[in-house]
Amino acid sequence: MDPKEFQIIKDAYNTGHLTVVKAILSDRKKERNLSLEEESLYLKSLFYLSEWNEFLKEWEGFEKKTPELILYYFKVILLSKEKKHAGMEEEKQLLELMAVSPEACLLYLEWNKKQVKSKHKSLFLAQSKQFQNYLDRMNQELTKK
Repeated sequence: MDPKEFQIIKDAYNTGHLTVVKAILSDRKKERNLSLEEESLYLKSLFYLSEWNEFLKEWEGFEKKTPELILYYFKVILLSKEKKHAGMEEEKQLLELMAVSPEACLLYLEWNKKQVKSKHKSLFLAQSKQFQNYLDRMNQELTKK
């Protein structure tokens, strides 16, 4: 992968030209295997273009599932009309993210609506209080002169 070409694609992604990014990477995919960076941009483009089925199809063959992409994956599952079950590895990664990400907690709760027991709800409430404490402390730091 030529670094200059990748930078052009990355710039196109960052400026919102998602259809262009998708088209270029889709063509490259026909010619050769995409690099991990290209594949990541491709998945993100599919996500923001609301192409859920294509995202899920690409996800199966993708190797480096970053925390950001794990969150996208669960959003796709929730947003798509497909009745898709998350893989064990993805669920494990989401659980690991819950300690540091309110978004991960929310996705987990939405994804497991019927399976969250009342004793686990108290853990989520405690976690939300911890997140709120961090936000309060951050606001205090930001408002200091």
